[in-house]
Amino acid sequence: MSSALIATTKSFCRRAWPGALIAVASLVIVPLMIRILMRLQGSSIPYNDQEIFSLHFTYLGISWVIFLSITVRALAGSQTYCRGLPISSRAIATWLMLAMVGLVVVLQLATNGAYRALFFDERWLTDYWPVLGPILFLTTLILTGHAIFWTLNAPSYTRIILSMGIIVALFWWFLSRYFPNGFKADAVPWSHVTLGEFVLMQLVSLAAWYQGTRAFTRIRSGIALPSPQWTQTRNWWDSLTTGATSSGQTGVISHRTALARLHWRDSCQRAVIMGGALFGIAVLVLNTVMRNSFGSGPIQLTNGFLQIYMMFSIIAALVVGLIVGEGTCGLGRTEMKGFLAVTPLSDRDFAVALFGNLVKTVLYSSLLIQAGLMLNMLIFVSPWMLQGDQASTVAYRGMAFLLGYTAYFLWTLACFWTIAANVISVFWTGRSWFYFLVIGSIIGCFGLFVFIVNSTDRVSHSPNNLYYQMAFFLVLAFLIFVGVVTAFVIACQRGLIKISTAGIAGGLWLIGSLAAIYLKFPTPAGLQETLMFCLYVFFLSLFALAFAPLATIPLALSWNRHR
Repeated sequence: MSSALIATTKSFCRRAWPGALIAVASLVIVPLMIRILMRLQGSSIPYNDQEIFSLHFTYLGISWVIFLSITVRALAGSQTYCRGLPISSRAIATWLMLAMVGLVVVLQLATNGAYRALFFDERWLTDYWPVLGPILFLTTLILTGHAIFWTLNAPSYTRIILSMGIIVALFWWFLSRYFPNGFKADAVPWSHVTLGEFVLMQLVSLAAWYQGTRAFTRIRSGIALPSPQWTQTRNWWDSLTTGATSSGQTGVISHRTALARLHWRDSCQRAVIMGGALFGIAVLVLNTVMRNSFGSGPIQLTNGFLQIYMMFSIIAALVVGLIVGEGTCGLGRTEMKGFLAVTPLSDRDFAVALFGNLVKTVLYSSLLIQAGLMLNMLIFVSPWMLQGDQASTVAYRGMAFLLGYTAYFLWTLACFWTIAANVISVFWTGRSWFYFLVIGSIIGCFGLFVFIVNSTDRVSHSPNNLYYQMAFFLVLAFLIFVGVVTAFVIACQRGLIKISTAGIAGGLWLIGSLAAIYLKFPTPAGLQETLMFCLYVFFLSLFALAFAPLATIPLALSWNRHR
C-alpha cells in the first residue's frame, strides 16, 4: 500500500514541478523586473501600505488560478491510475486531496517568502500582506472542491443547487474577513486568524473530506448514479440536440432522405438550438433590460432593438456556420465523417441533401432570432401604434409597420444566409490550410484598406488620393465576381449543378443589381460621387456572394468527399 502511494506521489511530483517552477518564477520575476526598471529610470516605487494591500487581492486571484491549474493538470493523470490500485478508496481520495493541498501550500509559501526577501519589510504580515488566513481558506476551498467534484459525478438538481450555495457562502465568508465593518467600509488586512475562524475552517474541511471520500468510494464501486430527474433532463436535451428519438415511422425511405435526416440530427439541429434559440433568447432579454437606455419614444426603441438584433444576428450566423461547417469532418479534419463518405449517392444528390439541410438551418435560426425581436416590438412598440382616435390612423401605422418589418426581415435573412452559407462552404472543404487562406485574405484586405485610408489621410490631403480607395473597391469587386463566376462554371462542367440553376442565379442577381442601380446608385459627377459609385459596385459583388453557395457548396463537398 505505502509503496504504491509513494510511486504515485513521485509521478505526481514529476508532472507538477516544471509548471510549479515556472509559475513561482513568473510571479516573482515579473514584479522584480518592474522594480528594477523603475529604479533604472530614476523613479522610486510610490506604494504605501494601503496600495500594496490593494495588490494583495490581485495576487490572490492570479496565484490561485495558476497554482490550482497546475495541480489539477498534474492530478489528471494520477486519478485514473489510482482507481486501479489495491488500496481502500478512502486512502486514495485522502491522498488526492492532500497532494493537491500540499503542493498549493508549498507554492504559496515559496512565493510569499520570495516577496518577503525582495519587496516587503518586517511589518508585512500584520500591516498589508496576510498569509495565514488565505492559505487556510485555500486549503478549505480545495477540499470542498474535491468533495463537490466527486459528488457531482452523480448529479442531481439538489446537489447542484447545494454545491453552488456552498461555493457562494465560502467566498462571501472569505471576503467578509477583509470587511469586518461591512462591505461598504474600507477593506482591512486579515492579519489575525481568530480561534473561531480556525475551528470553523477545520470543521468545514473535515466535513468536505468525509463527503469527498464517501462520494469517491461510491464512484469507484460503480454505484454513483444520477437522479431520475437529471437523467430525464439529459435524455430530453440529447434528443433535442441530436433528434435521436423513435418517430414510429417504419416505411421505406430513399438514401437521400435518410442521409438528410442523419445529417440533420448530427449537426444541423444543434446549430439551430445554439445559433437560433439561444441567440433569440439573448436578443429578447438584452433588449428588455436595455430598453430604458434606448429612449422613451417608439423610434428610439425600435432603433435600439434593431441594433442589438443585427449585432446578435451577425454573431449567430458565424456560430451557425461554424457548427454546421465542422459537422462534415471528424477530429483533426483528416477525412469526412464515415456515414457521409460511404453514402451511395452521386455528388449532385449528396450535395442536394446537405444543401437542403443548410437552407432549413439558416431559415429556422433566423426565424428564432426574429421571434425574439418581434416579441420586443409587440410588447414595447405596438402599444404606441394603437394610440389614436381614428381607426384609419391605427390601420395605416399597422400596415406601414408590417410592410417595413417584412422588408427588414427579408434583408436580414439575406445577410444571415450570405454569412452562414459562405462560412459553411469554406468549412465543408475539409482543408485547414484553405480555412486559414480565406481568413488571412479577409484580414489582409481589411488591413490594406485601413492602411490606404490612414496613409492617404496622413501623407497628403490631395483629392487624387481618393483614387487609391476607388481602385481598392473595384479590384476587390472584380476578384469576387471572377471567383463566383468561376465557381459556377466549374460546378456546371462537373455536373454538380444544372445550367438552369446557374442561369436562375445570374438572372436574380442581375435583376437585383439593376433595381439597386436604378434606385440608389449615385451619378459619378465628382470624386466623392465616383468613390461612392465604386463602393456600390463593391456592394453588388457582395450581393453576388449570396448566390455563390449554390456552386461553392457542391464543389466543397465534392472536394472533401474525393480526397
